[in-house]
Amino acid sequence: MSFMQVEEKDGIYRIRINNPLPPVEFNFQGVNSSKSLHDFNLTIEEKENSLIISKPLELEEHIVGLGEKAVELDRRRFRFRMCNIDAGKYFKFSDPLYINIPFFISVYKGKATGYFINSASCDLVIDIGVSDYSKIKIFVPHRDVELFIFEGPTIEKVLERYTDVTGKPYLMPEWALGYMISRYSYYPQDYIIKLVDLMKEFRVTAVFLDIDFMDSFKLFTWDKEKFPDPQKFIEELHKRGVKLITIVDHSVRADQKYPIFISGLGKFCETGKGELFVGKLWPGNTVYPDFFKEETRKWWSELIYNWLKQGVDGIWLDMNEPTDFTTYDTYYEILNQLHATMKDERLLLTFPPNVVHEYKGKKVPHLMIRNAYPLYEAMATFEGFKDKEPFILSRSGYAGIQKYACVWTGDNTPSWDDLKLQLQLVLGLSISGVSCVGIDIGAFQGRGSRDIDNSPELLVKYFGIALFFPFFRTHKATNGIDTEPIFLPSYYREKMKKIIDTRYKFLPYLYSLAIESHETGHPIIRPLFYDFQEDENTYRIEDEYMVGKFLLYAPIITPTERRLVYLPSGRWMEFWTKEIFEGNSWINSSSDLPIYIREGSIIPLENNDILTFGNYGKFKYNNVFIEREGNLLKLSKPFFVRKIITEKKEIEVNKELTSIDL
Repeated sequence: MSFMQVEEKDGIYRIRINNPLPPVEFNFQGVNSSKSLHDFNLTIEEKENSLIISKPLELEEHIVGLGEKAVELDRRRFRFRMCNIDAGKYFKFSDPLYINIPFFISVYKGKATGYFINSASCDLVIDIGVSDYSKIKIFVPHRDVELFIFEGPTIEKVLERYTDVTGKPYLMPEWALGYMISRYSYYPQDYIIKLVDLMKEFRVTAVFLDIDFMDSFKLFTWDKEKFPDPQKFIEELHKRGVKLITIVDHSVRADQKYPIFISGLGKFCETGKGELFVGKLWPGNTVYPDFFKEETRKWWSELIYNWLKQGVDGIWLDMNEPTDFTTYDTYYEILNQLHATMKDERLLLTFPPNVVHEYKGKKVPHLMIRNAYPLYEAMATFEGFKDKEPFILSRSGYAGIQKYACVWTGDNTPSWDDLKLQLQLVLGLSISGVSCVGIDIGAFQGRGSRDIDNSPELLVKYFGIALFFPFFRTHKATNGIDTEPIFLPSYYREKMKKIIDTRYKFLPYLYSLAIESHETGHPIIRPLFYDFQEDENTYRIEDEYMVGKFLLYAPIITPTERRLVYLPSGRWMEFWTKEIFEGNSWINSSSDLPIYIREGSIIPLENNDILTFGNYGKFKYNNVFIEREGNLLKLSKPFFVRKIITEKKEIEVNKELTSIDL
């Protein structure tokens, strides 16, 4: 190869091959290193306009990460295309999906190592033992690339170092961990207020508005028939303690009477000939902000700031892979005339290949940096919150999206197969640095195909698997069932209430984990192998997950009751019965919400209750350090405690204290 430079700092290595123009310049200040590719067990083959980066794939090696991938958490034996697309109705093994993060972790002989290819190209391919049984091959569609390697030896240490480079997860507001409701679409405004009132016992914290709240789908406008008095509507929600989150797509209607179109001229995407690219999306003829330009991001952040000033509390970025209907509409018309279909129509929903972006003074083809588009949009949106506590939800993303937004898994389909798939998707994102993640609870798709299951049993199970997901929201298509609990028969309604009440019971613990994630990069929820890296059993268990270090949850993902639960090493206490189990064992569970507390735990609960199990433990909550030594529970400063729950008894306290004998 023409040139290679290796820099290092604190267990992080950056390898620059030839003369890369990284799609995102991450903050890394290393010093020159004497290490070579041989030291990293890598080889690089240089083609005319591409590279092949290879490393051995050992028989006992586990490969995890890569973000949103609809396969098992151990990613071996699959060839992944890293291209953000509007996935639509997807299933297991659908690839690619909305979010592509070219970062993976190798675990071999007790040692974890992270690899991050800083390429946002839509043609980047990562082949894990498919074309060559004994190798991982990374096909880079350009000769210049930036590669990061993160030493462990633990998965946790790799993620700490990865987020040192790409950014620590932003701290979501505490209210954003509550139960939020959405559908395509809620209106008019009086109906939404009535729905919120009907849902009072379920403690809704926020309402999402989909695209129908806008006037002709023009960004930052209100449909005056559906929302005749937006200010009153917002005030009525806020009186009830409910926040408002509105959708904001990347599509600006090409309309000479539309002020945002006029103010954005010079800031939109162009073709290679320097012409304004006019595409198709919900508003019809549409132009798209070129978020790679700094002036565009400044313009956008002001639009966001002014929109939020009316009292809107959060922004939902949708369709931002980015999606455009131009190519799809053209091909669909031709295929329709020929009575033909395409194998994967989703790949037609991208920008046409003649679109370019202005990045660092250069014209760069869209497909070369496509995957970074939603990251720059989220960055500009985040800046628009200024002094307001930010909440952003993004459908798409790239490495670093965790610094600005939460994500979710898009337009899933209600089925029993999808339940397990959603666990895989959420845990895959979580282990890839994106800690604020969730799903459309109840699944988005409506009544469009016969494989859809609209049973109350399945709906309750969706709520059940998402019990501890950081982002907890229902969302449904226009032709789908109502997913709000008030519309269910009483038996299922009570089951849902128990799930939601249980989530609120553990909300102080979840928010403490969100703070920890913001400070360290640790995921809030994680696969079992994150905390039990040496336990080979954990790499194939995908129907359980850890919530922080102290809680194991084994949701029920079948129509029947759950039988077996695997408990890793240590001692565990069943939350509901206080029964204690030895680890490294499979046990039978009869609970409908199987929650197990790890020995050495201190968990803050709702109403200033504290749950503790074992003769030791430490935890930080509300800037108070809580520590247990034997029967003594100590707090670093006076703190009001209502009740202490141990493995043996419950102690009513109802006072401020700094220590108590259990």
